[in-house]
Amino acid sequence: MRVLVTGATGNLGPFVIQALRHDGHQVRALVRESSDRSWLNANRVETAEGDILKPETLGAAVDGMAAVIHLAGLHDSWAPRAQDFFEANVDGACNVRDAARAAGTHRLVFVSSGSTIGEEEGEVGTETTERRDYALSDYERSKVEAEAALLEDGSPLDVVVVNPGTVYGPGDASGTGQALIGALSGRLGVSVDEPVAWVYVKDVARGIALALVRGRPGERYILASHNLSRLAFLQRAVELADLDYQIKPASPLAWQAFGLIYSLPAWIKRQRPVISRAAVQIALHGSQLDGSKAERELGLTYTALDDGLNTTLDWLHEAELVDLPEEDDDEPTQKEPSDGDTQRG
Repeated sequence: MRVLVTGATGNLGPFVIQALRHDGHQVRALVRESSDRSWLNANRVETAEGDILKPETLGAAVDGMAAVIHLAGLHDSWAPRAQDFFEANVDGACNVRDAARAAGTHRLVFVSSGSTIGEEEGEVGTETTERRDYALSDYERSKVEAEAALLEDGSPLDVVVVNPGTVYGPGDASGTGQALIGALSGRLGVSVDEPVAWVYVKDVARGIALALVRGRPGERYILASHNLSRLAFLQRAVELADLDYQIKPASPLAWQAFGLIYSLPAWIKRQRPVISRAAVQIALHGSQLDGSKAERELGLTYTALDDGLNTTLDWLHEAELVDLPEEDDDEPTQKEPSDGDTQRG
């Protein structure tokens, strides 16, 4: 199948392209003029220049494609304007949908977010969970609106939605990657003891590739394997790295204070805060998701937490982002993204 991938130069894009190629699909990557194409060029991936916010640039990119996997968007807890989320995540998705429909493309896989499930605090969310009547961030609101726009469109285009939890894995030096770097270097001494729905990056890519061919039109598929607190996740990473650093829980009041202290000066200066208030809200609410539907219907198999963390630690060490104790064995590590996993310890 010929497949267009938007957002191909993001952290997830190369893994998705590899998963698609593994299944025998032909891939074309949508890239902006300013995109870093080094990985795509090195791996001989066909590219088409375009921008999801410029509909007139999408026709040529989607021409001849049987399907589109839409990864592109604004994934963050903060933006200079709330409208930035809706322009990138809602308008962008609708522009891609319209271009795909006009080109006669058969299927659109929309990579949304686990946050759109909207489970109440302490509840384990599924694809049929009734959403709470509030959102924790503008990002969440924009993804909810984008899903509605695509699923309620009523067009002949088959739309399948995947909802990844919090993604971790090699290739990410921001977000979860930054937290791991802080924990493994001893600079991060506290964390939140609320649940997070974790999923390994290669499992997300595999789930997307499976949804392309096995997903039922109009359905959503949560991609999440482990519900584990951020504190426990980071502590386990430190244990696997054979380090002695201690990470302790901080009280909700302390996290709220952190959010206020860092957000107010940033708001006044119109600069990115070190910790946004939305990020604090999300962390304190927690998230627990059930990813078993993807196992049953798509045939997805999730990676064990220790295996995923070991490979992530190897990548962080190899990328010289953390200094970890040397392994006892002589097994070679591989640069990411790759099809093979390496393990520490």
